[in-house]
Amino acid sequence: MSHRLTCPLCGKSIEFTLVPHLRDDHKVEPEMFRRQFPDKPIHSVGFTEFVRSSEVRRQGDILHYKLEVAGIKMTARHGVDHPLIPASDPTFVWTDPCKDVAEAIEHNERVFIYGPSGTGKSSLVRQIAAMTKRPVRRVSLNGETSVSDFIGHWTVNDQRQTVFVKGILPSAMHEGQILQLDEVDAMQPEIGFILQQVLEPSGHLLLTDTGEDIHPHADFRIVATANTLGFGSDSGLYSSGTHVLNFSWLDRWDVVVHIDYLPASQEIDLLRARHGSIAKELLTCLVTAAGDLRRAHAEEQLTTTITTRRLLALCSRLERGNEFRGRWPPLYSTKVPPEDRKVIAETFDHHVGPLATS
Repeated sequence: MSHRLTCPLCGKSIEFTLVPHLRDDHKVEPEMFRRQFPDKPIHSVGFTEFVRSSEVRRQGDILHYKLEVAGIKMTARHGVDHPLIPASDPTFVWTDPCKDVAEAIEHNERVFIYGPSGTGKSSLVRQIAAMTKRPVRRVSLNGETSVSDFIGHWTVNDQRQTVFVKGILPSAMHEGQILQLDEVDAMQPEIGFILQQVLEPSGHLLLTDTGEDIHPHADFRIVATANTLGFGSDSGLYSSGTHVLNFSWLDRWDVVVHIDYLPASQEIDLLRARHGSIAKELLTCLVTAAGDLRRAHAEEQLTTTITTRRLLALCSRLERGNEFRGRWPPLYSTKVPPEDRKVIAETFDHHVGPLATS
């Protein structure tokens, strides 16, 4: 059953109903459209059933409906356009931990996501937002983000007036965006203390510079991502630049979710979806080698590990016609300590073998 309609005024293909398109793009009300095009449908055949089953409701000028994301019913918005809404990635792999993040975002719980680098923590938040049509304001708190960037600062405008420009946090709260805070285990302590009042159940933000008390928009959400849980880096991979976080601050996060590397079969599926021209046999060997090296790192036989991000970068080069042995070192081996290079090279040579030149 098709859910799409073709607008007779412009030929554009529209999902479910022409009403928002007619009003926004043509300034035409449904009654006027029906008089002009009495034989043209204004709703798709399945629209009525969709309205009932998806709990469609209007909030202002926006249609809200229920959509399943990672097995969780979430509220999505129809026909919303915003530059901060991420693009959908059909190759994204949804795993069990994704359910906890989706549920937390739906029910306005503060969610802290942690796990190794390159496992898709940030991508997960963005894909949830893409499906539900929510804008995401993403900021890295890697120590370079200052309090003035985060809260706001005084400046002189074009009319030579002194004005206060709101920063990342109050802007996201006011506009009802998902605020994605990456690398929170490397943030300045001052920013952590500012966040404490926002992380409270009825959290708000008092701008001491102006006296304005900002209460969040109903759609505002806050999500943190980090490589560590805030107790330091046991592996040593993330020791540089990361801090031990205040437990009182950590305790304010409602939900904590660990995202690890994908199971081998799902990681192979991801590589195939992104790089379908590469033989599955070769992709299987690459993932198997990466798995062995990850286990070696967990057993403290290696100081570094292989991320999914590195495998994707390698596949991009292989797809461009590069040979494996010539293109792997610049992507990874040159980044690791000399004592790790031999183990990594031998592991990939063992699993990939003749496939490296095929």
